[in-house]
Parts: sequence; C-alpha cells; structure tokens
Amino acid sequence: MSVGIENIRQFISDKQVKPVTFGDNDDLIENGLIDSLQFVEFVLLIAEVSGREISLDDLDIDDFRSISSIQKAFFL
Repeated sequence: MSVGIENIRQFISDKQVKPVTFGDNDDLIENGLIDSLQFVEFVLLIAEVSGREISLDDLDIDDFRSISSIQKAFFL
C-alpha cells in the first residue's frame, strides 16, 4: 500500500475517540469514521497526498466511501 494511503488510514485512525479497526472496503462515512465536520479536511488531505486537485464542485461522494474507492479514484 502506498505512503499516501497509509497517511489517509492514519488520519482516519487519529480522528477516532476509541481505537477502531477498518478494512479497505468498509464504508468510512456510513460507519461514522469520517463525519461531515471532518470531510473537507479529509478531501484536502487526499488531494495533498495524491498530488491531484479535487474540485469541490465536481466531487463524487462515492470516491471517498472506502480506502479502496479512494485508491481507485486518486492513486491509480
């Protein structure tokens, strides 16, 4: 797994009140691992570590639902 993906995993882990384990296909939003207050910060992190600009106007929420979808949308 890339360093960028590891940074994203660490961001998610750091935002949790209690330690949590999550898989690459777990829905980060539905499971409450990323909430609406953290979402913009999360998108900015993904843009930074992937080196890709992410337009908030063209944002597709499904690209951010899981580690797998993030990897597919921004790291391949």
